[in-house]
Amino acid sequence: MLPASLLAAESPVWNALTPQQQEQLSAGKPLLLEEEIADNAWPRFTVYHLVRSSPAQAAAVFWDCELDSKYVPNCLSVHMVSSPEPWIHDREYSLKMPMFLPDEVYVSRNELKVPAPGIYEISWNVLHARYIKESIGNIRIESHGDGSLIRYTNLVRPGSSIASLLRGQASDQVVESVKALVRQIEMEIQSSPQLLDQQLQKMTADLPISH
Repeated sequence: MLPASLLAAESPVWNALTPQQQEQLSAGKPLLLEEEIADNAWPRFTVYHLVRSSPAQAAAVFWDCELDSKYVPNCLSVHMVSSPEPWIHDREYSLKMPMFLPDEVYVSRNELKVPAPGIYEISWNVLHARYIKESIGNIRIESHGDGSLIRYTNLVRPGSSIASLLRGQASDQVVESVKALVRQIEMEIQSSPQLLDQQLQKMTADLPISH
């Protein structure tokens, strides 16, 4: 269970959830919502999770994508391709695929934003990939009590004929990825404060000037 003080201050995203959904999150569990999309084999996945960190700490860990291969399930590697602006990074990802399929390799454009003080958003748009036609999404992190509320949303339009068979695995993957992110954030706070400080400095340097 999360400490009661974590539930004291409510965010706009939190207020949009039902009491049952809030209770699930307060118990330390992820919340997965699926929105069916017309003519698409996969729904839009949205995962919520509470984390014991500030929004800036959580965003800084997520922004450090090159670390993904250390903790994100099935992520083999991430490296920078280009950076049109400090707050826009084009990165190439390699992911292990199921069913003996060759690895997925794709390039994603990630953009860092601060839509309001204390709120961080990182959006992404896959520019080209081996298996998918399109992938767009974002993560929003805002203060909630003594910690933060994460909302991770992603919509993938798969290009493979076996996409319908992989729907369940896609659902599991997105939930496990968010859980892994939360574990990484809380681990760094407890055990790797120097790494976290470096990530915070890098993200702060990359932020749009208007922040």
